[in-house]
This record gives sequence, structure tokens and C-alpha cells, in this order.
Amino acid sequence: EGLGENLSTEDFAKRLWGDSFYDTSTRTFHTKSRDCQQPGTERTFCTFVLEPLYKIYTACLAENETDVSKLLRSVGVLLSRDQLRSSARPLLRAALTRFFGSASGGFVDMVTKHIPCPASAARGKVTRCYSGPMDSPIAFAMIKCDPRGPLMIHCVKLYASPDGQSFSTLGRIYSGTVRPGDQVRVLGEGYSPDDDEDMAVATVSAVSIPRGRSRTEVTMAKAGNWVLLEGVDSNISKTATITAAPNDPAVSVDEQDEAHIFAPLKFSQAGGESVVKLAVEPLNPAELPKMVEGLRRISKAYPMARTRVEESGEHVLFGTGELYLDCVMHDLRHVYSDIEVKVADPVVGFRETVSETSSLKCFAEVRRKE
Repeated sequence: EGLGENLSTEDFAKRLWGDSFYDTSTRTFHTKSRDCQQPGTERTFCTFVLEPLYKIYTACLAENETDVSKLLRSVGVLLSRDQLRSSARPLLRAALTRFFGSASGGFVDMVTKHIPCPASAARGKVTRCYSGPMDSPIAFAMIKCDPRGPLMIHCVKLYASPDGQSFSTLGRIYSGTVRPGDQVRVLGEGYSPDDDEDMAVATVSAVSIPRGRSRTEVTMAKAGNWVLLEGVDSNISKTATITAAPNDPAVSVDEQDEAHIFAPLKFSQAGGESVVKLAVEPLNPAELPKMVEGLRRISKAYPMARTRVEESGEHVLFGTGELYLDCVMHDLRHVYSDIEVKVADPVVGFRETVSETSSLKCFAEVRRKE
């Protein structure tokens, strides 16, 4: 198809990704580069997205005011004389803001177009995450995203305060309504209706809506919202499930007893397991309790970080890689414990498995004295 009045914006957007090549000599699109008459034709994403972006970036960093103004005017970006004379970083920010538009507007449009509303997406999320039966009253309330149903919140992340002494709990409300001052049950990852050892009762001290770097405190939050809860983090290690307290009159005793937890998060894209081990110890042995408390907070703040005490008494950290453990050690030293920590050389644990039956018969000889 040609590029012109006969090609709508939606059709052109579809050709900006994948194997699509624009031939400038014939003004047509092709799925293979060899079909273009113009040699060396690149994909449309490179031609219409990356190359203009590179040109604007290079011009704002290296060229003079006249050349920058000429280039920006050719793509419909008009800047004032003061903006053109500013340094590279403010100039680049102003040019890209005019070129792409407001970042918040594009993000909101993307969310509105591609992410379904909580009510329509509830069934799929409950089926994937909830470990209880799907025919229970609690499951029906979560599927309906009922704000008047029993309180069920899936807590997935803990965010530390600036001083590292407390944590805010990020969770999605699947059913019910939460308010500051509510007494709730915090069900840990090891909880089951037959074993309630990993359960605690806590009081929600504050409820807020996360908004990027800031948050807005609210008097209540209903089903379908993501919220930050204060005052419930002391009994949460990684993830947790928050339900109504035993004295809540809106929930029957049977519904409280049959509440199950949401399955712990799995990070298959990151390997699924932390295999890099790092032994740590305080530079001053008297500060060992501080380091232990810091390791406990590290385990809460980093979803894939694990801590363990070996039989020899050595404290070890497990992470996904060198950069991951570097970030962990920075926070351990400067945020969560504020002490000097010595580290040993990292050790990688190898994992092997058998995927299929060997075509050859293999055997091993072992020398044994009996």
C-alpha cells in the first residue's frame, strides 16, 4: 500500500513494528527488504521513529542555535529563543516534549486502550492468583469486584520509608472496602485454613493511593484499586493476603474460616531463583544485631533476595546477579543498617536437570572398598 491520503493513521501505526519496509522510490510498503527498489532499506520503525529521534538528540547536543531551530521546525517543533539558547539538557527536554507531547497523556492513553478495567479483568486475575476454590462466596465476591463483599487484598510489594525503618504495603483490593483504623488479618505465605500459625492481626493506620513519587491519602478505598497500607508490614516477609478481622460484622465466621491466600509471586523471567550467594559480616563484630535487622529489612524490600544463616554461623545473601547484589549491599550499608559490612567473593550455584532420555547407554565406574 502507498503512503498518502489512502493510508489511515491506524494502518500506518501497524506498519511501524515488525517486518515492514518503506521503499522511498515507489512510496510503498513491503514485508521484505529485497522487494524494495531502494537498496539498504531499513525497517519502518528505524526510518520513522529512531532516525528522527537520533537527529533531534544529536542536534541538541552538538549543533548551533540556527541549525537546531531549522531542524526542529522541519518536524513541527517551535521553540522560543530562550529555549534554543539554553544548555543541552533543558533544550533536549523542551524539544522532545514538543515532539512527543506530554508523557502523562501518552501513558494514560495506553493504559486506557490496552489495560482492561478491574471488573472485567477480575475473573482472570482471581483464577491465576487465588489458591482457594473458585466456587466459594469469597471467590464470587472477588470475581464480581464487589466493594460490599468480604475484604480481600493481595499484597505484592513492600516499599521502605526514606529512613528505612518502616514499610508501606502495596496491594490490590479484590473485594471489600478498607479504611484507616480497620482491624484486619494478615495471612502470610505459609498460611492455610488448617494451619493458621502464619497469621497476625493488625490495624491499618493509613490508606493512600500511589501516584508515582508521591501518594494521596484517602479515607477509604474500594475493590479494584491499588493502595498503599500503613501499619500492617510487621508480619509480612514477601507477599501476604489481608482479610477482614474476626470481629468484622460484615463477614460471617464461615467466610473467615474458608479464606485462602493468594499464591506467592514467581519470577520465571528472572530465572525463578536467586543463585548467586554472598557471605557478609559486620566490620565491627559488636554491630552484628544491626546487620541482622538490616538483612531482615533487605528480605522484605527485595522480592528475590533471600537471607540465610549457615550451620557455621555465617550470614549469606542470595540474589539474581552481581548488579542485584550490588544494589542490595548499598541499601544494607546506607539505608537499613548504616554500618560497615565485609563481603566475601560471590559464589554461583549451578543448576542442572535431565530433559529427555539419552539415546546412548551411559554408565559410571565407582571405586568402593567393602
